[in-house]
Amino acid sequence: EMAVVATEEYRSIVFKDPRFVEYFRLATPEMEYGRMNIGSRPSKRKPSGGIESLRAIPWIFAWTQTRFHLPVWVGFGAAFKHVMQKDSKNIQTLREMYKEWPFFRVTVDLLEMVFAKGDPGIAALYDKLLVTDDLKFFGEN
Repeated sequence: EMAVVATEEYRSIVFKDPRFVEYFRLATPEMEYGRMNIGSRPSKRKPSGGIESLRAIPWIFAWTQTRFHLPVWVGFGAAFKHVMQKDSKNIQTLREMYKEWPFFRVTVDLLEMVFAKGDPGIAALYDKLLVTDDLKFFGEN
């Protein structure tokens, strides 16, 4: 259930709003990476394509550069919120999952590490300097 909610949230942000592609291209150095010929393959499968045409490494690398790390955490908060709104007693289930299920524990620990590496100030500076006012809500939300 959490996976479904997280996936829906991620897709609604990244794929369903066509303005997200423009935000991504303004807020990250994705376009510059494409011109640098880093790696053995082009950064995109189709040069004219959107997010879905990007290869994984340029997608992650672009977000890492901005210290935003969006692909790692988007959706996870919505999944937790959904489970807690469904029944506040689910916090105990989540604690048990963390304690007893290595996959869940490693996932939560990974997110914690990514949040520690992130820097909202740097991400906000990228947005302030590079993103048009009409798209800044992506970074603010």
